[in-house]
Amino acid sequence: MIALKLLGGLTLESDVAPLPPSALQRRRLALLALLALSGKRGLARERVEAYLWPESTPDRARHALDQLLYATRRDLGGDAILSSAGELRINPAVVRPDSWAFDEAIRAQRWSEAAELYTGALLSGLHLADDSAEFGQWLDAERMRVDQDYHRALEALARAAAARGDHAEAVRWWRRRAGADPLSVSAALGLMHALVAAGDRTGAIRHARIYQQLVRTTLDLEPDASVGVLASALELADANSAKPAPAPGPSPVASLAQVASETEARSLSESEAGAPAATAPRVQQLPRGLRVRATAAGILVAGLAVVAAMLVVPDRSRTASPATLAPQPSPVSGDSSAAQPVGGASSASHRTADPQARILYLRARASWNQRTKRGLQDAVVLYRRATERDPEYADAYAGLAEAYAMLGYFGFEPPDAMFPKARAAANRALELDPSVGEAYAPLGQVLAWKHAWAESERAYQRGLALAPENATLHQWYGLMLAYMGRAHEAAVQAGAASRLDPLSVQINNMYGMMLYYDGDLAGALHQYERTVEEEPDSAWVRRNPWVLSNFSRIAAASGRHAQAMRLLHRALQVVPHDPRVLLEMANADVMAGEPEQARAAFARADTMHPQYRIYRAKLDALLGDLDEAFAILDSADEYPLPALVGLNNDPAYAALRADPRYQIVRKRLNMPPLR
Repeated sequence: MIALKLLGGLTLESDVAPLPPSALQRRRLALLALLALSGKRGLARERVEAYLWPESTPDRARHALDQLLYATRRDLGGDAILSSAGELRINPAVVRPDSWAFDEAIRAQRWSEAAELYTGALLSGLHLADDSAEFGQWLDAERMRVDQDYHRALEALARAAAARGDHAEAVRWWRRRAGADPLSVSAALGLMHALVAAGDRTGAIRHARIYQQLVRTTLDLEPDASVGVLASALELADANSAKPAPAPGPSPVASLAQVASETEARSLSESEAGAPAATAPRVQQLPRGLRVRATAAGILVAGLAVVAAMLVVPDRSRTASPATLAPQPSPVSGDSSAAQPVGGASSASHRTADPQARILYLRARASWNQRTKRGLQDAVVLYRRATERDPEYADAYAGLAEAYAMLGYFGFEPPDAMFPKARAAANRALELDPSVGEAYAPLGQVLAWKHAWAESERAYQRGLALAPENATLHQWYGLMLAYMGRAHEAAVQAGAASRLDPLSVQINNMYGMMLYYDGDLAGALHQYERTVEEEPDSAWVRRNPWVLSNFSRIAAASGRHAQAMRLLHRALQVVPHDPRVLLEMANADVMAGEPEQARAAFARADTMHPQYRIYRAKLDALLGDLDEAFAILDSADEYPLPALVGLNNDPAYAALRADPRYQIVRKRLNMPPLR
């Protein structure tokens, strides 16, 4: 029997004799995976051809499939793949896919067997036919189905353990469920209730805070209300139980249970909370004693401390030992100048000959494109694993530099730790191959962080000379120009990035704002209407408060106060007390001639937000209190790079920039006077 393993990767093993190396070639494994995913019914030959050779003519694809079938049957046996009526299917008597055994265990509700068979995501992030969008969509749907079945098995095992009174076992299964989908609200609630039942109420509260912080830092969303409500109820019970015993009467915990039993928990709807359906499914009624109504007022508990954003169950993908970047002679010396590649290296010379390193690189790119804390952290792990396999893989070092730079730029990790690592990885990529233009994007960000503006610009220009079609280089060069207050040039670069990557939410959002800063209000309005209002899939819009808040700025500037407020209320459903969004609401009120309402709007901002003071200075500038604005700006130890964009370009701060004191601010930032 030949075992085809699709869960957790893609491998082929025989329990009779070793398979020839040719049987493990990528295209042959891809064919077997396609047929395995199609189940026992098989797949039409035409569909296989379209998936594996999407750019070929029908005749060429048919011939390629015939050759592939011949070679596969030669290595695995003539009856390994069966043909009938124009369809191909795997012969289960010869090849046994582990996904079939998993599906059978799920159908029979053999939950323990299913949990044991699941060793990782279906094909573990591999894309077998990168050029076929149809195949990618089908594979994504299959992955989601398998993952949901796995989650269902874990929940069934947890509930069965709880029903027989084995609360420790229930906690174990709920931990595994939360580790498999750490952003799932139902998994978070399940683990919390299991911990309470096991007598670990403190652990339940701790997991709630970890979950809340993870959602905020990963998705830039407010967590589902029900998790915070349950944690607050548990904290209240802890506080009451710590008091001296009261006079005879119902105990505090009993009273809490009585109140809870008379109410029913509900979560905010997706339109209210903005939670993605795939990661934060609607939460049903909370089980048993601790049931309270999750209203908007009940979400907020004053003085909640921020906890470390680490999972209760660590991600196994993070356990691989990282590659060690030994200090190397740098093509770019810290702050002095950008690297100047020499020689005529081929553009393909920085590729790798190791197929596994290439797969790790592609998985890292997919994680990097998520632009979330978790995605960027995963990208770091995968890029480093790729460099472990091939220490001369320049592309992987360039990607590693981009991941480190974005972690520092967004503040997901300390910038003073991330940007030096980004510089080291970028320099290593350029040492290996001076033609890797992509390495100059993170290098430019590092130099901007060091306020080495001229060197940063030279880095981007050199990178674009080598890789003119790289959207990230254009986008980040545009950001660097915006930091300096060069709005027109920033708009040109953002427009180029948008044309190269028209589906990127981040790039299109940036392009709209750069058009506005450049004085093209009509163009900015058209860009946001096209990106937001004319987007058929409005779900992602509701989950992106920054797109909504930026659009509100354009709407307010266009005299559309009512539209601006509608957009801001939608954004505040996702991030209720974020100072950036509330500053936009204050700006809309100022533009409408209602400055007192502006102060009232911003008063709702979270004063513990790390950038609150910068936004407060901007509010003072909007309201004409320049003395207070400069008092705050002068006391700032560091200006986050994103804050420089608005300060140096937004028309709302023209009076601030016209004040002579602003030139002192720019001098502190090593910037020349504004033109």
